Amino acid sequence: MDPSLVSRIENFANRMENILKKYESTDSVSISHGPGSNLPKNNSTSTSTPQLVKILDNVIHEKLVSFLELSAKIDIEVDHLGGLVKNAFTEHRHVLWTACGMRQPEDTKFADLINELSKKIIAVSEYKVKNRNSKFSNHLSAVEAAVGGLGWVAQPNTPAPFINDALDMSMFYINRIFMAHKDKTDHNFEWAKTLKELLTKLHGYVAENHVTGLVWNSEPGTKPTKQSLVPVTTSGAPPPPPPPQAFMIPETSKKSSVMASLLESLNTGLSATKRLKKITPDMQTHKNPALRAGKQVMKEEKENIALTHSKPGKTHDPIILWDGKIWRVEHLVGNKNAVVEVTEMKEAIYIFKCTDSIIKIKGKANSITLDRCHRTFVVFDGLVGPFEVINSQSIEIQTLGDLLTVSIQQTDGCNIFLSRDSLKAKIIASKSSAVCVSAQLDEGDDEYKEMAVPDQFMTQIVGKKLVTTVSEIV
Repeated sequence: MDPSLVSRIENFANRMENILKKYESTDSVSISHGPGSNLPKNNSTSTSTPQLVKILDNVIHEKLVSFLELSAKIDIEVDHLGGLVKNAFTEHRHVLWTACGMRQPEDTKFADLINELSKKIIAVSEYKVKNRNSKFSNHLSAVEAAVGGLGWVAQPNTPAPFINDALDMSMFYINRIFMAHKDKTDHNFEWAKTLKELLTKLHGYVAENHVTGLVWNSEPGTKPTKQSLVPVTTSGAPPPPPPPQAFMIPETSKKSSVMASLLESLNTGLSATKRLKKITPDMQTHKNPALRAGKQVMKEEKENIALTHSKPGKTHDPIILWDGKIWRVEHLVGNKNAVVEVTEMKEAIYIFKCTDSIIKIKGKANSITLDRCHRTFVVFDGLVGPFEVINSQSIEIQTLGDLLTVSIQQTDGCNIFLSRDSLKAKIIASKSSAVCVSAQLDEGDDEYKEMAVPDQFMTQIVGKKLVTTVSEIV
């Protein structure tokens, strides 16, 4: 199994364990209601849809159906991904319905209640890892982050921010889909927009109806049934038919053809030696000194190659460490879920020699420095000071809040995503190429407009002074 998936599963399990420990101190026979949910109590057993589930359906059903239909239109791979999303949301609805009809359970019973939901969430991660080289990698990553937000049901206090964090992580990939498919009539653009709206709707529902955690026993006795939990249906295209029968070769026919070839070769008997070439004296090394000399030369060449063969470079252990002065994030390779929790605005982050990784900075920090990194993406809540990129390649940075200055030095390829709060940021680039700035310039429009930072200039003498302007020559 992929190491990153194992790490993700372990993190999820640890989170669930910590939550369940908190439940041990909670009276398991108490009735829990979130503030603001003044719902009628019914002591009779019922299979009618609880009010909280009806509200959920009214809020997200339309967006979920649209998302599944768009998934079917894009590609069979994305359509399968949509099916996993449908399974996760169906199980999420089942958990909410069950909670409406029962008192808050003990820790072990609660773990059983959310076990299937956990499996559905992990199934999305496994599918993403299985298709890591897919051309729809951004779609897979966006959905993985978004579906993780369904874990809010296990958050004992203020679960809405948990969904907001999932939305922030998903937005990193959603923005990349927006950039790759700028035509608003494109199914991919609409798909990404709908995913964002779906998660935003879910966040609003939880913030309003489950303020302090999952509401328990709002309608005592109600229980979900298979008939009441009808899965979401769409008008998408049916799955493709199986391949033609002509391409389905029975295993027995394969074995028989191999056996026939073997018997044919054995039946050639002594006539098989007719195809062998005769070895003459000039082809024998013990009778031809020239061949022995050539063999010696080849031996010496092999020895020289062995001597000049470079030794493998030293590997370093990845670290995410607060050393008392700065956060050190070093030597991450393929880590898509690195998180740094900043508690004070005076804290700085130094990211060194990271490759193919995604780093989320939670909390407003003082500054961030990215040094000698490759294919590294950084998402942060905001900065008091500058963001520096030094001697790196294929970098993407995204601010969700304030940003004053971005300094880029000796870097090839850097995409900067600015929030509406950071449109006045200053970008200073030196000895760098392929630097682009993307920003949401229109109010009410989530589309990012991409603008290239000039890296070609024209200098000439004007009035005894050098005057440099941006070159218009391509």
